[in-house]
Amino acid sequence: MIAGVSTVPTALLLATLILVVVLRSRTTATKIGCEIVMLLLILAELASRGFTPLPMNGGPVHASDAPWLRALAVVWWLIAARLVATLTTLGLGRDARSRQARLFSDLLAGGIYLTAILIILNSVLDLPVAGLLATSGVFAIVLGLALQNTLADVFSGVAVGLEQPFHVGDRITIGEHAEGIVVEMNWRSIRVQTDGEDVATIPNSIVARNQIINRSVPTERRAASAEIPTLSSAPSEHLMDLVRQALLLCPDILIEPAPSIALKHIGTRTTTIGVNYFVASTPKLTSAKSQLLRQVRRLFRHAGVGDGRIETPAVLLQNLPLFESLSSEQIEQLAGDTLRRNFEPGDALMEQGSVGASLFVIGSGIFEIRRQRDEGSDLIYGRIGPGEYIGEVSMMSGDARSVTVKALTSGSAIELPRAALETLLKQDEALSTALERSVQRGLALLDRDDAARNCQPLDHGGSILGRIRGFLRAHA
Repeated sequence: MIAGVSTVPTALLLATLILVVVLRSRTTATKIGCEIVMLLLILAELASRGFTPLPMNGGPVHASDAPWLRALAVVWWLIAARLVATLTTLGLGRDARSRQARLFSDLLAGGIYLTAILIILNSVLDLPVAGLLATSGVFAIVLGLALQNTLADVFSGVAVGLEQPFHVGDRITIGEHAEGIVVEMNWRSIRVQTDGEDVATIPNSIVARNQIINRSVPTERRAASAEIPTLSSAPSEHLMDLVRQALLLCPDILIEPAPSIALKHIGTRTTTIGVNYFVASTPKLTSAKSQLLRQVRRLFRHAGVGDGRIETPAVLLQNLPLFESLSSEQIEQLAGDTLRRNFEPGDALMEQGSVGASLFVIGSGIFEIRRQRDEGSDLIYGRIGPGEYIGEVSMMSGDARSVTVKALTSGSAIELPRAALETLLKQDEALSTALERSVQRGLALLDRDDAARNCQPLDHGGSILGRIRGFLRAHA
């Protein structure tokens, strides 16, 4: 009789056990649906026996099938607790970024399971829990005193988790302690990977007490500033214009929001210019400032700021790696054949597809290099400024120019025609070999700005260099 009466409860218990094993690899929606079905089936079976898992249990606790019914009630409460914990977690929105930041949801789930266990002990199994609660209270006080630092970290983590000032993957600054990317958040601490490739572990209690700056919200963009002192007596408007041009040569400095320039100090001997700008992310701060200072120094030097000397065509040519093998007399001879050209914003220094017969050396101003693609859109390589050269490959190989170069600001350039180089080569037969080495070095020069170098890619196949070599030998 007992076996017959307990057939259905036993089957439900076995079905629950099998379901737990099968559902481990299923989706959350499937688990929730199956758990709801099991709750309804168990509740229906208990109701048919006159038994309820709720605290107002008035069923036949001494019946022959009471152990099986109590077991079903225990299972019902455990499934119900799991279902409520799952729904709570979904309601809190645990996405990919907050998967490790589960302090609050885990504590809430623990509270749900603890409540279910107490109800099971008191209402289903008829065990006294009042004494247990009193004893656990004393034990909790002793344990709390022993683990007060750990508990402070845990509850601080709960407070931070509720506010959610950052997520895993965000760049943050914690007071004076650390700055970096949050790689892990747990019950006791957070882990931050610094720019030095170290991992700093910061207790949650320290996180809660300090100022938290989230560098990733609303964007990763960072503001920065720099002060540029100069001993020049040049007009401040001219100095500010040169700094503005230098900003155009810094690829790590954002165009939008636009940088701002202001005079910080004007004295009898010194002028200080302040520059405020933005970069895309924190790792760009150092490189952007380095670019700015380097380009400002370069433009000041070419503009004669500080010493008052304006670079002549001979000085510009002498500083080019292409002509490093030439003597001072040969440089002066080339400089005498150069042409000075002035440009206004929008003027073209060279056009894509035109046949190159000259080398251009920028004397002042900023020029943009771009190439038109087959589909009609433009690919911008970058910008070049004073002291940089372009057009040597087309001049010596005879190839059509592959890019268009236009002035962004007022500026000037010196043009060295191919005929001037041909004349020099005919006068010195040994010059072609040295010049060939200089051209090859110029093509791969690492110090050359990306814009000038990338628009004329390295000649790994040797075809361009071969045509240049043929030109040099033909005129030697």
